[in-house]
Amino acid sequence: MDPVLPTSDETNLLTAMLAGSVSAVAQSVLTYPFEYYKTTSQIENKALIKAPHQIPMNSIRPLFTGCMALATGNVLKASTRFLIFNKFSNFMANDSGQTSAPRVVVAGLLTGAVETVWVIPFENIKTRMIENSMYKQGFQTNLPSYVTAETNRSKITKRPTGPLNYRKEYIDFYNKNPSTTFFKIIKEIYLTKGLSGFKQGSLITIFRQSMNSMVWFSTYNFLQQFIDPSRESITEIELMGMGIASSCAVVATTQPIDLLKTRMQTKNYRLIYRDIMTCTIKIFMEEGALKLWSGWLPRLLKVSCSSSVTLITYDYVQKGLNYMVDIKPFAAE
Repeated sequence: MDPVLPTSDETNLLTAMLAGSVSAVAQSVLTYPFEYYKTTSQIENKALIKAPHQIPMNSIRPLFTGCMALATGNVLKASTRFLIFNKFSNFMANDSGQTSAPRVVVAGLLTGAVETVWVIPFENIKTRMIENSMYKQGFQTNLPSYVTAETNRSKITKRPTGPLNYRKEYIDFYNKNPSTTFFKIIKEIYLTKGLSGFKQGSLITIFRQSMNSMVWFSTYNFLQQFIDPSRESITEIELMGMGIASSCAVVATTQPIDLLKTRMQTKNYRLIYRDIMTCTIKIFMEEGALKLWSGWLPRLLKVSCSSSVTLITYDYVQKGLNYMVDIKPFAAE
């Protein structure tokens, strides 16, 4: 969860957007190995796995596969989040300008839903890049018997299968030559799935992001009001603690949603699961209920570090930009 700090009245929109963008890049890059481990553990299907993937230990580069996609989406998201959340908060404030805790929750929920528009395509790109890197690292799966039977039946019937036949050569090619770079994966998704490939798991991504925002903002706001409602005496240590506590609440409540989102964005999702209800039931029956919390530890480490890095980076960048605006270094004397 990427947090939002309420900006002061003196902070203009450009300053908030620049500070948000810098903090988004910082937290995306510094915490990405946790994101990689989380996603790989969620993609692994115990019921279908044939051979596990082996992460090369001679380089850290594989741990940053998909980082560019995540960072790009986070920059777009963060640069608009500060404006959106503050606008919603101000709109819901009472006559005295105060925003109650329930209204903060609603503002966070709406903010999460709106900012997800930027996230969905890049989440699909990131997930596909990580999945393809797993296949290059030896990962193999056995497709269920009903999928194999359906594929064989489509080959011997004369009934046209529409877009499947049109894209079959591309699907076969990229199954043998999976892409792992940003621009090549965009081409692969478009050729194998069309534009719809960039919006897989849209509804559950919106739901997850909304829940992330709602839980994080409500927890953070509660802790802030408990420690110091004015925020004037909150130390950096307390700030980090508030971020970590809020992140723990997010992971505990939304991890199953995050796993379902990852599975829905894999390349064979439609073949194996068909829909989210089938996906949920199959995971529960074939892999066990605990699988729904797969990847919780790297995600907890990621969101905890992300919260702290984002909060502190944003605060320093905001203060620096405000200082530059005040002294006007390029103004004519």
